[in-house]
Amino acid sequence: MAFVDWKPEYNVGHAEIDEQHKRLVGLINQLHDAMKAGGRHEDLMRIMNELVNYTRYHFTHEENLMRQAGYPDLASHQRAHRAMVEQVEKLKQEAGSSRAGFSIKLMGFLKNWLTDHILGSDMKYAPALKTSKM
Repeated sequence: MAFVDWKPEYNVGHAEIDEQHKRLVGLINQLHDAMKAGGRHEDLMRIMNELVNYTRYHFTHEENLMRQAGYPDLASHQRAHRAMVEQVEKLKQEAGSSRAGFSIKLMGFLKNWLTDHILGSDMKYAPALKTSKM
């Protein structure tokens, strides 16, 4: 069983964004699986770095689409993205300092933030993207 199961209600209705969200879920699951298997610290950090880098890529892409669609709440969404990146960077630093940093706290944060963000903030911009045919 996956740590985060993809659910149909996570789809925002934009194929590219939905695929990116699925990739983020996959990276969180990959990190969780490596932790459960007692993976080497270096391997856990590699996955964490990939997750952070892909998250940044996804946020940039998502924000560009929202900008092109004229989404009125873009600034608020960008603030949420920045706050998430700052929190993940903080947790990544904690994880980098010791194996114990890869914890339930980190995994819980990643899972809750992603699912809450998709179901909350991302669903708000979905109609704008559909209207603009992006």
